[in-house]
Amino acid sequence: MKKTILASIALSALVVAGCGTANNAPSASTAPTQTANQTTAASNTSSTTTQQTALKQQEIDLTVLPGAHLGPDGKLHDSYSPADFKVVQGVPVTLTVYNFDGGTHTLTNAALGLNLQVKGSTKKGVPSANTVTFTPTKVGTYTWQCMDPCDGQNGGWAMTHNGYMQGTITVVPPSTNTQYIDLTIKDGVRFASADGKLHDSYSPADFTVQKGIPVTVTVDNYDTGEHSLTAPDLGLNQVFKGASKTTGPSVTTFTFTPTKTGDFTWRCEFSCDGGMDSYSMTHPGYMMGTIHVVD
Repeated sequence: MKKTILASIALSALVVAGCGTANNAPSASTAPTQTANQTTAASNTSSTTTQQTALKQQEIDLTVLPGAHLGPDGKLHDSYSPADFKVVQGVPVTLTVYNFDGGTHTLTNAALGLNLQVKGSTKKGVPSANTVTFTPTKVGTYTWQCMDPCDGQNGGWAMTHNGYMQGTITVVPPSTNTQYIDLTIKDGVRFASADGKLHDSYSPADFTVQKGIPVTVTVDNYDTGEHSLTAPDLGLNQVFKGASKTTGPSVTTFTFTPTKTGDFTWRCEFSCDGGMDSYSMTHPGYMMGTIHVVD
């Protein structure tokens, strides 16, 4: 009888040991035999996982442009720029919409709990800034819409066509480990109180990224002229083709991985706003700005 009880106790102990956390390594007698190569591979995998930087926060910036996006019908329509964008699952997103239109708009998707109310601009060339934060919990592609009347000059066409006043939010898995930045270039769009004129501008000109994680930057250029984003301290010198008079804005995507923290000034190296010594090329917030790199 004692032998039976002792055997049961021993068996129970083994079961409990098997239900431990991942930190409980198997004993020498039960661990599988592992070759030197297998050990090295396991060690390298563990090291890679440990060293991988986790994305903490996401910044998404969109711009509403009234009557600026050329459609397949040959007309200019109201539009979000970009209308389609990506975010990473499980990471908080700060979504900001800069609205150059005098009318109100929304960015609405019930599945993601989004219904951002976008106020209208109260002065031509001075966009309203509207921000919402959310954390996407499920991978997938979600269609958003503007629920306020848009594109009235074209009978609301933009509200029912993707890429204009409706678009998609693609939620990718955390294993993607990429941060996404979206910028828009528009000629004669931003007002400067210093001279009372409208100037060429990036929207936004300043943005924040995290050190050690690849950044995918998408630039929509609505100007027919070429522009660049040049930041020597970050090894960046990207050129963006001009918009087509028949097909609309050019779209360029590039990637980089910031390896140091700090505030880095970028500039457009092409003639903007009427000349190389123009207001927009020498003033932050227009055709020059700052890339903030944080830990």
